[in-house]
Amino acid sequence: MLITLMGTAIFCFLIGLYGMSHYSSDSYSEGQQSITAATLTGSMICDSFEYVCTNLDTAKCTCVYDTVTQTISGDGCELKNHCNFDGTVATAAYLDIGMVLVMLVGLFMLGKLQNSIVEEADEAEQTAQDYSIMVDDPDADATNPDEWQAFFSQFGHVSYVTCAINNGELIQKLAERRVTALKIAYETALPSERASMFDPSENDSAFEALSDWKKKLIGYGLSSDVTVERRKIQQLDEEIAALAKKEYECVKVFVVFETEEAQRSCLREMTVGVIPAMLEAAAHIPEHQRFRGTNVLSINEAPEPTDIIWVNLETSIQHRVIEQTCTLSASFFIVTICGVIIYFVSGVNAAAAAMFISISNGMLPAILKQINNTEEHLTQGHKQASLLLKLVFARWMTTGFIVWGIRDFTETLKAVFLSKVSAVLFADAFTTPVLRFMDLGSRYSHNFAAKKASTQEKMNSMFQGTPWFLAERYTDMTKTLFVSTFFGVLLPSGYLVSMLAFLCCYWVDKYCLFRLWKQPPAIDASLTVASRLQIAVILIVHCVIACQVFAGFPFDNVTGCEVEAQAAATMECSTCLVSKENGRVDVTSTETRGDSPFSVGLVGFCDQSQIGDFINVGTKDFMTDSQKGVVDAYSIVNIFLMVIVCVGYFGRTAAYSLYSLIYGSYVPVGEANEDEFSFVPGIQTYVPILTDDSLPLPLICCDLEQFDNEHISFTSDYSKVDITKDAPIVNSGADIRKIFSVCKQYPSPKLMEKQSA
Repeated sequence: MLITLMGTAIFCFLIGLYGMSHYSSDSYSEGQQSITAATLTGSMICDSFEYVCTNLDTAKCTCVYDTVTQTISGDGCELKNHCNFDGTVATAAYLDIGMVLVMLVGLFMLGKLQNSIVEEADEAEQTAQDYSIMVDDPDADATNPDEWQAFFSQFGHVSYVTCAINNGELIQKLAERRVTALKIAYETALPSERASMFDPSENDSAFEALSDWKKKLIGYGLSSDVTVERRKIQQLDEEIAALAKKEYECVKVFVVFETEEAQRSCLREMTVGVIPAMLEAAAHIPEHQRFRGTNVLSINEAPEPTDIIWVNLETSIQHRVIEQTCTLSASFFIVTICGVIIYFVSGVNAAAAAMFISISNGMLPAILKQINNTEEHLTQGHKQASLLLKLVFARWMTTGFIVWGIRDFTETLKAVFLSKVSAVLFADAFTTPVLRFMDLGSRYSHNFAAKKASTQEKMNSMFQGTPWFLAERYTDMTKTLFVSTFFGVLLPSGYLVSMLAFLCCYWVDKYCLFRLWKQPPAIDASLTVASRLQIAVILIVHCVIACQVFAGFPFDNVTGCEVEAQAAATMECSTCLVSKENGRVDVTSTETRGDSPFSVGLVGFCDQSQIGDFINVGTKDFMTDSQKGVVDAYSIVNIFLMVIVCVGYFGRTAAYSLYSLIYGSYVPVGEANEDEFSFVPGIQTYVPILTDDSLPLPLICCDLEQFDNEHISFTSDYSKVDITKDAPIVNSGADIRKIFSVCKQYPSPKLMEKQSA
């Protein structure tokens, strides 16, 4: 992906060279002599201008010129740019439109290529997903895997059945107990399995012996102590004992067939829409394919085992909708605060604003990940897709829309604004990969905190690797492309900056993958599809902003409204606000700008900033013929792109979702492989586990006695990570077959023959 984006940035930069050569020439702005920063060379900056009088009430205009901000203040004076929208500017605009269309075609070709790679990868490597189905609506009391094995055997041999129950709260409490016990072990040098064994009365005495100051800090959450962690163990034991007495229901069933063909046969014959499954109204499903003779099952191809978040399988759709609505609102509030800060900081210093934007983009992922973690998703893929949406919204707003929205209209072609854009592009393109390379949190843990660890186990926990999210990396890449294309027509050199940023990210990510980062869970290609959608939306945004730029050119609010003294009193303009009143007076005066005099001549005032709505700006009387042609062309392309994206993606997605609700949908990928599940090296099955960043290994949440441990997704002494044998469960006397999910293996005849031999 990075290589593709790098090539895209180079292509855009080469297209922009034509406009850059013109903007830096004498024919546009007298060679842009005031530009000293190399990053602004070839931009659309217009530094050839004068100030003219639009004062209707007095015979004199009072003008005060700020040489730093290049702005005028006072009574009756307005800026007039001398940069014209000629045929060369129009040609640069049409080349930009051609670039967009070529990128759109390239985007479709990229989609075809990525889909073929996904298909090749699926056929080249056999995973549990290729052999498995997931039942979304099992009978609540159908917790016996033998019953499911007997039912699905009509399609072929069933190798595994996992009945998942709604015990998420129990598992989370047991995991929390493990984490607490591990904290105690780190501080006391006790084995983790013994860390939770203590005398409560002695622990209370030890707590009372603490200083009052220490107790206050603990009460405020600013400090901790072993005695506090032991009290937490006691509380958790009571809660776990109560949860162990509850009755749990089956919420999902995972069935693993011995062959791919059996899985595909099952999906072809039993796939129905969500609505018919809910109403038991699928007439084409015969009785023998209805569970217990009546239940029309809603089945789908199962996700990968490591993709499933087992504790969230019980979460309802309504609950997820409410959660995501709240988290999106919180994300919007945070972005709004960032926007307000950017507004005030940008008014003080451009470099400071750019740095704040860069820091915000570095901090926002951490904040939004914490918000996103409050959501209960069924899979890691869904979780990352939700994070992707929040990150895209936040980063696009802070780096593009807010910067564009807070600018003054007449500053658009001035160095004061484009220097902000350049600073944002540079800071955001390189600060994030540098911070990622530095990995300050891990380096602090490795070089400082680890040296102070009281036990070897605690020190080992600080070298587990840095967690990372594919959603964050995709938004990092598309955000850089977004900034350069958002301001592409104003600052074509930004594409070169993006290319260098992608090159930097390529080597930084390569280093981090091998040296710093944890191995992530396996997920599907949905994030790749989402990234292509982002690029398509970026093209739309680029065209909308480009249309606004060319329609507003030359951003001086006086263009096309010059008046002569003789006609001043009767001058009217259909698209320009000539004045707040109906009359004018002839005024010509001489003022000073810096050390040199300049003439202030009477012109009409145009409210040029009111160029139209956001999508279709339309053409105005103040525009040149070339300008009108470019604006019309961009308007047509805008509509074309929106139709393509809305129909090609959103429309297709909506149609697919509607079809799935009514009829269901199953499309196999590639040809069925003849390899049997039991003989695929390293293949995993659906073992309920829970992962926690505080724990070195996942926790197993089912009975280990009923399946082959070789099919677990990680290697360990599994007895040490089996939470079904934890003290509060054993002491409660609960039947683990009723309070934990069940995973059971059914060896194939061929496997049994091999084992007996």
